[in-house]
Amino acid sequence: MNLIRAALFAVFAFMGTISLSAQQNWLPPAQAIVVINQQLDLLSEPFVPTPQASLSTKELLVEQHAKSGLGCSDCQLRAVKEQFLMLTLLRIKSGMDTGAAVEEVRALMISGSGNNAAMLSSIQTAYVYMDSIL
Repeated sequence: MNLIRAALFAVFAFMGTISLSAQQNWLPPAQAIVVINQQLDLLSEPFVPTPQASLSTKELLVEQHAKSGLGCSDCQLRAVKEQFLMLTLLRIKSGMDTGAAVEEVRALMISGSGNNAAMLSSIQTAYVYMDSIL
């Protein structure tokens, strides 16, 4: 099991270095702060599942409960993105460069993940999200 976790960590680290080499131009800190605040506003809106006509009322209730409960993968990713944004914002406001702030937060979150494969996957997805908006 530890071998699998180590392999996943190596893959995510390699993907991160490829992503970094592909993007050399991070937004300046002032612009990054504006973008991060906009994204935090979007993430702070409550999660409301869209009803589907083909599902019965009971199925809709089950789906809504599943998406709002603990363990919901969308909910976990949303929480990781929000944490990633807030921690990056704090570092940028303290004077760090945008790229350095994103990389430091990514390293901090990976070290705090406890080698949980689902958490590492969410962190990598959030990192790609940060790379795309900044």
